[in-house]
Amino acid sequence: MTTMKILVLGKGRMGHAVKAAAEGRGHTVVDLWGREALAAGDWPEADVAIDFTLPESAVSVYAACRNRGLPLVSGTTGWLDAFDAVEDAVKDAGHPMVWAPNFSVGVHLFRKAMRQVEQALEGHGFEPSITETHHTGKVDAPSGTALALAGDLKAGRNEEIPVHAVRLPGVPGTHRIDWDGGVDRISLEHSAKDRTGFALGAVRAAEWLLEQPGPFTKIFTLDDVWG
Repeated sequence: MTTMKILVLGKGRMGHAVKAAAEGRGHTVVDLWGREALAAGDWPEADVAIDFTLPESAVSVYAACRNRGLPLVSGTTGWLDAFDAVEDAVKDAGHPMVWAPNFSVGVHLFRKAMRQVEQALEGHGFEPSITETHHTGKVDAPSGTALALAGDLKAGRNEEIPVHAVRLPGVPGTHRIDWDGGVDRISLEHSAKDRTGFALGAVRAAEWLLEQPGPFTKIFTLDDVWG
């Protein structure tokens, strides 16, 4: 594994967790930027940026990295109304970018398991719903992960999937899918113990991104990174 120089965008809890995870894998974090540094725009030399900023700044952050040819890994959620425009810009610029609503390997496997359960239940009258629980400081509700899960389910059903958002102190993130069959219920749940898994997954995605030869014609997802 080649060591990287990483610029972390976002000085919140996730930004600090990414810094710790990156340094734990032998990488150098050249800086940890908040809003003031982003506004000043005095960009340091880096191999890749890892972004956990706010939804309202996401598109401008992506454009700034794209204009500098700086490969980008982003876990910022709440901006998907602009997804098609951002992906078009990625294609036009050939910009290396990975985005995911959740970088936990466990959540990635959870989504794959959910699709398998959904396939097994097809035609048996089970109706899915999603409940997500996060800490009270989380800005977007429902979470980006919950919306991705709902999108996975909707793709096979062509109907809206109920999503319930709960905010409680100190909860890193829990997602549960319930399939109600009237006389019984099947549930599948992922619960994060802390932010370490999210941060480590983002660093591993950055390692993967820098190994890709291109061409870069889309925004990569964790299905590209881990299959």
